[in-house]
Amino acid sequence: MRVLPSLEDLPGPPVTVLHVVEAVNAGVGRHVADLIRHSAGVRHEVAAGTERSGWDAYEDPLAAFADAGAVVHRVEMRREPHHPANGAALLKLRRLIATQRPAVVHGHSSIGGALARLAAWRSPVVRIYSPHGVHPHRVANEAERFLGRRTDHLVAVSESERDLAAALGFAPFERIHVIHNGVEPVPAAGTRDVRQELGIPADARLVASVGRLEHQKAPELFVDAAERLARVAPETHFLLVGHGPLGHRVEQLVDASGLGPRFHLVPYVREIGTVMSQFDVFVLTSRYEGLPYVVLEAMQACVPVVATDVVGTRDAVVHGVTGVLVPPGEPAAIAEAVRWMLDAPQTAASFGRAGAARAADRFDVKSMAAALDDLYVRSTAGLASTRR
Repeated sequence: MRVLPSLEDLPGPPVTVLHVVEAVNAGVGRHVADLIRHSAGVRHEVAAGTERSGWDAYEDPLAAFADAGAVVHRVEMRREPHHPANGAALLKLRRLIATQRPAVVHGHSSIGGALARLAAWRSPVVRIYSPHGVHPHRVANEAERFLGRRTDHLVAVSESERDLAAALGFAPFERIHVIHNGVEPVPAAGTRDVRQELGIPADARLVASVGRLEHQKAPELFVDAAERLARVAPETHFLLVGHGPLGHRVEQLVDASGLGPRFHLVPYVREIGTVMSQFDVFVLTSRYEGLPYVVLEAMQACVPVVATDVVGTRDAVVHGVTGVLVPPGEPAAIAEAVRWMLDAPQTAASFGRAGAARAADRFDVKSMAAALDDLYVRSTAGLASTRR
């Protein structure tokens, strides 16, 4: 087992980290950009493509990485494992590692993580992997166990993700590090009024969800829960922010729901964190997660949360303290939890305050960046000492 040295023993030039990022949309791209922006004493390069999907796909992730201070290399990758672009990406990544000579190659998400470790398989670098959510598919997990042979350190963004990765054999427990996702301080609220823009009455309750319209996020369950809730809360409006491969299916479900103008499907809201405080309840219906940023932002904005009890989300939301956790795949339970919260505004407000305190205490972006910088520096020194 490689023992990491103390920082006092680590003089020398900045460590260079090459991030391999396939999932540049939503949380993963944001995570890497935030890390680079708040990093100190580490030089960052990013290999990423231009394919985007998700509720925030209107932003330019490559520009965000460059603006944060990274050297950016365009390497096209696709989420489909056997896509021809991934073979070309593997060759390009090998050349990048040979020419740029990073000390660390850090792969993010499933495809980025696989390509990073394969490209660096025989290179004298530290190989770090961040799943950002463990995929439930059996074949994917078998591939992760194989790649674990060339994983020096695995970074889990939550304790429950660490436990799952260890149980599945992705890496030995002692090589898995928990470094929580972190959010910036509460952004200024600004003057934007989402209710007015969408024609929602000022006194109506607003239940919202934000996320990519894809299988992982289960947006169809939000529509189902909204339809159920609308029967007992006729004055409530619903907002779903996002787009993705299930977009057409979600539109069909909304049309068939009978919710009419009370359901608002919006592909994108710029700087969503600045308007979170206008929601009465935030809902996340995911089938699996790592540690969802949107939940942290809702908590930060003092909004009570109803979410599925899955890996990562359960580390952020404390059931009965900052929100309510319900079993995944049960829209009736989601609707009932939201109804209960709308009928108990004082309790909901206390959940919101507790969530804001928890977000400030445990999920700070500067702490996240400092912990990752620490891992990069210590792990490279440990690697050098074992290969002399």
